[in-house]
Amino acid sequence: MDYIKNLFIGTITGIAAYLNPISGEIRGLVAVFAFNFVFGLLTSLIIDNESFSFKKAWRCIVEAMVFFTLVCAIYYIGENKGNPEGALQCVSFITYSILYFYGVNILRNLVLLLPQKSVGGKAVSFLY
Repeated sequence: MDYIKNLFIGTITGIAAYLNPISGEIRGLVAVFAFNFVFGLLTSLIIDNESFSFKKAWRCIVEAMVFFTLVCAIYYIGENKGNPEGALQCVSFITYSILYFYGVNILRNLVLLLPQKSVGGKAVSFLY
């Protein structure tokens, strides 16, 4: 059992070391997906009066996994083609695009959650 545990930890550590150049992008994606999940959940519970849906939660997780896989694959392919700078630029572009689209969704949910007369509601409405 210790062998399997050490193999698993070694594999995860090796992958993390390989993906270190895009660790900032990965942390940014984790944050935006977490915010999207939380504010989407709050909106459905408070505004739509829905109960927690494993189907919606699973869809959010699958979408995040697809984008993480895409970003990691682009970095891997670009680095193996001998163009790590181009791969980093492409990963950065995709990350900013994802941040924009999910950011708009987060702001939409915040507009629904915050009172329109409050300063926070007005600021979020302006950003949205």
